[in-house]
Amino acid sequence: MIKNYLRYITRLRGCMFRPLAMAAIIMSAMPAWAQDTFALNRKVTVKANNQPIAVVLSEIEKQTNLNFVYDGAQINRAQPVTIQVSGAVLKNVLHNIFNDEVQYQVVGNQVIVKSAPARPAAAPAVQREQQEKTIRMAGTVSLRDTKGNIQQIPGVTIRVKGKPLGTHTDAAGKFELTVSEHDILLVSYIGYKAVEVPVKGRNSLTITLEEDASKIKEVVVTGIYERAKESFTGSASTYTVKELKQVGNQNVIQSLRSLDPSFTVYENNLMGSNPNVMPNMEIRGKTSVLGMKEQFSTDPNQPLFILDGFETNLRTIVDLDINRVESVTILKDAASTAIYGSKAANGVIVIETKKPKPGELRVYYTTDNSITVPDLHDYNLMNATEKLEFERITGRFKLNQGFENNQILQKILEQSYSDRLAEIQRGVNTYWLNEPVRTGFTTGHSMYVEGGDNQMRYSAGINYKRINGAMKGSGRDIGGANIKLIYRKKKLSFNNNLSINFFTAKESPYGSFLAFAQASPYYRKRDENGNIFPFLEVRDKAGNGLDTTVNPLWNASIGNFDESRNISVVNNFMTEWELNRDLRVRGRLGITKEEGKQEVFYDARHTMFLKKTPMERGSYGNTRSAAFNYDGEITAIYGKLINNRHQLNAVGGWKFQQFRNISDGYTVVGLPPGVSSPAFAAGYPATGKSSSAEATTRSTSAYVNAGYMLDERYMADVNFRLDGSSVFGSNNFFTTSWSVGLSWNLHKEAMLRDISWINFLKLRGSVGTPGNQNFSTYQSFTTYRYNTYAVNDFGIGAVIDAFGNPNLLWQKTLDKNIGADIVLLDNRVRFNIDMYNRITDPLVAQISLPSSVGTNTYFTNLGKQVGNGYNFMFSVSPLYRPEERINWAINFSAKHENARFDNMSNRLEVLNKENRTKNLERYYDGGSPTAIWAVRSAGIDPGTGQEVLIKKDGSLTFNYDAADEVVVGDSRPKLDGVVGSTLNYKGFNLGIYLRYRVGGDIFNNALYDKVENINTNDILLNQDRRALYDRWQKPGDIAKYRVISLTQVPDRITANIPPMTSRFVQRENVLAGESINVGYEFANSMVKHWRMSYLRVNAYMNDIFRLSTIKRERGIDYPFANTVSFSISAGF
Repeated sequence: MIKNYLRYITRLRGCMFRPLAMAAIIMSAMPAWAQDTFALNRKVTVKANNQPIAVVLSEIEKQTNLNFVYDGAQINRAQPVTIQVSGAVLKNVLHNIFNDEVQYQVVGNQVIVKSAPARPAAAPAVQREQQEKTIRMAGTVSLRDTKGNIQQIPGVTIRVKGKPLGTHTDAAGKFELTVSEHDILLVSYIGYKAVEVPVKGRNSLTITLEEDASKIKEVVVTGIYERAKESFTGSASTYTVKELKQVGNQNVIQSLRSLDPSFTVYENNLMGSNPNVMPNMEIRGKTSVLGMKEQFSTDPNQPLFILDGFETNLRTIVDLDINRVESVTILKDAASTAIYGSKAANGVIVIETKKPKPGELRVYYTTDNSITVPDLHDYNLMNATEKLEFERITGRFKLNQGFENNQILQKILEQSYSDRLAEIQRGVNTYWLNEPVRTGFTTGHSMYVEGGDNQMRYSAGINYKRINGAMKGSGRDIGGANIKLIYRKKKLSFNNNLSINFFTAKESPYGSFLAFAQASPYYRKRDENGNIFPFLEVRDKAGNGLDTTVNPLWNASIGNFDESRNISVVNNFMTEWELNRDLRVRGRLGITKEEGKQEVFYDARHTMFLKKTPMERGSYGNTRSAAFNYDGEITAIYGKLINNRHQLNAVGGWKFQQFRNISDGYTVVGLPPGVSSPAFAAGYPATGKSSSAEATTRSTSAYVNAGYMLDERYMADVNFRLDGSSVFGSNNFFTTSWSVGLSWNLHKEAMLRDISWINFLKLRGSVGTPGNQNFSTYQSFTTYRYNTYAVNDFGIGAVIDAFGNPNLLWQKTLDKNIGADIVLLDNRVRFNIDMYNRITDPLVAQISLPSSVGTNTYFTNLGKQVGNGYNFMFSVSPLYRPEERINWAINFSAKHENARFDNMSNRLEVLNKENRTKNLERYYDGGSPTAIWAVRSAGIDPGTGQEVLIKKDGSLTFNYDAADEVVVGDSRPKLDGVVGSTLNYKGFNLGIYLRYRVGGDIFNNALYDKVENINTNDILLNQDRRALYDRWQKPGDIAKYRVISLTQVPDRITANIPPMTSRFVQRENVLAGESINVGYEFANSMVKHWRMSYLRVNAYMNDIFRLSTIKRERGIDYPFANTVSFSISAGF
């Protein structure tokens, strides 16, 4: 999309800033009378009945963004005024208030009120004004949330309106400030409604701020510090728990994918809806070489997860009880993620859980329940009649070449055909797909209590969820408990969060769903007595041996299991010392201890052991793992407002981490039927032995972040970080990362302040170099393994297991971003857009080595990856009455991304050659990481039924040559996003989120494996119906697929079958029902009669339908599912 990003930015900067600079020069040269005329001609509406002049002017300030300054004016600001005007010129309104007693001068946004020189009689009033009484104000500020809970916290801002005076509350919510008797205090805190409080001569005040849920989204939580969105230069999105639970009740990841276009969760076509498989996701595209997940044993494109300020893993986030969450923030560009330096290139997801609030003991309970129904409509399999006819056409019941004269075998084949036909005529047409699946029920319970006072607060929670998957016997049990304690003593505060979590994961004993999709429909599942036998059929094979067709139900009935258990204890401690009102020092230490166990058992009667000896049948595997991690940090946070114009923020700190994982395991064989105890095993497999592994990663970093804001209009952020990690080469343990961010609040400019329909208009840009550490622990170290087969007088020998690269450089990404945030028409219209360019240089990749070296692969740096893209969100509210709790919004989000490799040379050529037999991924200069490479196809020749291929030079041929591969598609869609609508009426809400994908290509494996390229082994299995109806059969046929015939050689390359051509690559456009939800929150007046604080019910339909322009099989080893859920939340 953006072919030359730097040139584009330069042109845009020139086009945008030259006229703005010229306008600034003109404005600065404008005479004072012109400024006065512009400011005093603004329209205002004032309705006051016997109100003090100060109150009336305060209302005018709100409407005009002007500040009135009394510079020696002879005015009694307490003098009452009665005035009612609508849409009147400000100059005339001021004349009605003051008559001709004063003059006005406009300087910027200040209106200086002076006494008129012709009215010396006003002098006594001047003296009264100059002698205005000074008061030492002492006050307390409380915060009240939407549930009525009240607390006092430090950091609430108190400013004197129109004066460079201000302060903050302390840990008890108290403040002191010297003011004048007629001053007005401005009191504000992030996430709460700001208020103006007139002093009126009082020396003490008690002030309460009300929570504003809409303002929570105006706070950016980075996990290290918090900033108001208006003063933040980075690209970030924040979502409250209310928004998350409006989409779904399953987990945080499921809800985020529908809310933010930059966050993508990829469909796992192999594992479908398996609850034990972690999702594959990314933020704003990939920064690392695609397809390297297996080599690294981690996902190098996965974002960084921060939970309550501490780094955590994806599994913890997926299993996290969504009812514990307060908010989720996605940090996207360099300015927002650079505080995490070398770990932030893939973006950062920051999750904050609920903090305990003071007050009497309160109890909250939520139950989340769902029904999961397998989605099998994408399977297009033959019925019994079609399958038998297909076998007949292919020659399944004819003798192979060389055995034509064997009449006995021919009669066996003919009898086989007759037996199957007779079964079909008896009505046998078995539907195998419903055997391994079920309607799964999930039940979750969550209870949370909180209370305390301003000095000591506490909360405790417990949760449990039982997930029954779409396949029988599969599921996941998740549970945990947590205790939070917050203690404050003067300027010190202590916070401790203890969590204990566990899960039990069970895979289905039915094994792969593929086995049931392959079972032929003319077989019966059970015999006439209802018994299950190992084989559906055993027959003499034409030519040699036996035909055996396995009954997939047999293996599911003999007690196989695959179970994993895990328990973890996490304790996060934080202390904070408020040195003064501007400077705080914080220390944090998190410790995690985790233990896991996996057991896998296959009974000796399993058909996989059919050709094994009795001493090799049956297997039991046991793997134990343990982890110990610590994460510590010391941070200093500084913030100061100078003269009500200059806002300074700074954060500096030091961080240290260790992640250590150990595991050991064994597999034994030779078990008696029905016995899973390893005590009765015959021994290890022939080439097996016990295993052990250890991985320790350590890192440390020092960072500084500085921010400056002028007049709430111009913002700048600078980040610098020094990182050290054991993941990279011993000669490159340390690296640096940096970022610079700029933003401009245009709605604060004088030229836009009077435009009432512009509520918020912000431009921002950033550039920086975040990095990536999601790589193998010991990739930079040469590792050895003991060779137990080489024992001599000197002991056991050791050989090189993997070569390390001590010169391995850090993978870093130059990330450039420009964006805008716009809010119009009193919050009725919202628009957010980001455009970005990312260059990852150098890449970390695994290359192949000659076999003579002794090891196959080696990690090194090579080439770079260049990515461009944009994403935007647009929302309009045709009906918007927040004071009545009525809002109807229509939302549209979209994203587009592209990328290419550069400077790869031919160092991945070995990998490219290996991929030719496995997939269509290639790594070439100029190629996209998501490009689909194949030989082009001209279609099926009507005369011969063979495929006609297009060579690189454009000529036609029947012969396949991998050298003719070109790009024939791209799996990344042209446009991807969500169309949605939400309606909130009083306590009722309705939401619809539809996912669309336009322009993406896929390789249709169903066409390749189940329509064409069916060999003599595949014919025993069920196939796609298109193999019978849409293939070429006779000369002159215009068909999509090749002639029906069997391949005798299972190796498709040897058989000269075109492995993968463009004919199997199809453009897929999708529209899916990602979430449809309805909910209702009962009125407070109603629930109080039930002695409750609130009651809310929600119902959801997730992934309820999917419309696609192509037909392909989805959920190969585990099917996808549609989910219907409901939740009930109550407070007491």
